[in-house]
Amino acid sequence: MTTLSGTGDGTTAGSGRNLELARIQLSRGEPAAAAELLGPVLAAEPDHVTALILMTHAQLALKRPDLADELARRAVEHAPEWPDALAALSRVHTERGRHDEAIATARAAAARQPENPYRHHRLAWALLEDGRHAVEAEHAAREAIRLDPDEADFRITYAMVMKQLNLTDRARQALRDALALAPDSAVARHELAALDVVHHHPFALGRLARGASGLVGALRADPKQEASRFLLDVALRQFLVYTAIILVLLAYLGWRTADSSPGVARLFAALAALSPAAYAGYFHSRLDPALRSYLRDLLTHGRQRIALAAAAIAVVPLLVALIAPAGWLPALLATATFAGFAVRLLTAPIDEPGEPARGLTSHSLLLMAGVCAAVGVGVITTEALTPAWRLPAAAAAFVATAACLTLIARRRTPAPPQAGVFLPL
Repeated sequence: MTTLSGTGDGTTAGSGRNLELARIQLSRGEPAAAAELLGPVLAAEPDHVTALILMTHAQLALKRPDLADELARRAVEHAPEWPDALAALSRVHTERGRHDEAIATARAAAARQPENPYRHHRLAWALLEDGRHAVEAEHAAREAIRLDPDEADFRITYAMVMKQLNLTDRARQALRDALALAPDSAVARHELAALDVVHHHPFALGRLARGASGLVGALRADPKQEASRFLLDVALRQFLVYTAIILVLLAYLGWRTADSSPGVARLFAALAALSPAAYAGYFHSRLDPALRSYLRDLLTHGRQRIALAAAAIAVVPLLVALIAPAGWLPALLATATFAGFAVRLLTAPIDEPGEPARGLTSHSLLLMAGVCAAVGVGVITTEALTPAWRLPAAAAAFVATAACLTLIARRRTPAPPQAGVFLPL
């Protein structure tokens, strides 16, 4: 999210054209094309400062920080007072985690060009990435906005600072201001949606749905933005996790009261079946049509398909418990509880953008194996179930334990990526 601004340093016509085209390619998010244009310029003039600066930005975008570091240092060596060179080196320091150097270099650039808003913008990011100077970062971000109130990137940076200060409302307003200036900004749309997805409680379904819809808008603006797709999956899986937790909690309460109060247990069984359905229905109604289709597709791929089957296994015993004899209630509600727990594990969000949906992680499988083994032991050693149900329930628990351990033992290499689910944009 760094905007380039630079000045020329005396070039031939051909070099000047390549430099301008490289700037255009960088602004379009095509660093490889920019690097290809800059290569001949640096081959002819290895110490061409403008080309070194632009190539630094290109190499940072291409995730080559070592080369970018070398280029930026060469630029500063040949033009130690040039703010563009100092700003480029500050970016490299930030990328390499050298935050004190990044801040010092950004301050030097801002001191040499105090009326250039991009210098204060770079300083704000250097302070922001350091994480210890949020108030100073706010001042730098405000100064950039004061100098150029029509630049959307400056508003986005200010919003990031507000997030770091936990001033969510001010961050949201800054992002809305950025979108007013640049309606197609994928970054602003993503960050605004992220506030709704990350900062909410389990029953703020309207906000979660709004955040998911906002992420769709970010993907429409920039289909390559992997972070938006990742966060969208996280948002939808959060909803699935909360649905499973409601089912597990109510089914468990019914199980614990089945022996002492069958009527109360049946009430909890009804609530365990109806409450998650109402929760899911409300959320589904708040989604836009494209996301409803996407959610349905998500539930039919990878481990979510297994989670859907486990949810059916949980709901059927709950419905049967409404009319079954009182003696059946402990077994039915215990089955629903542990099936709901399986749904909770299966719907856990993935950890990183781009991680393939290869099923449960080994950690989750190990947790399931431990829980199933504990249930099997508990069924045998306690009177939680009637004698007729103890042996079948314990056998099912131990079979599940063995299945989880077998999957862990057989997992030698990463599973091949499954076919992805594509969101209609």
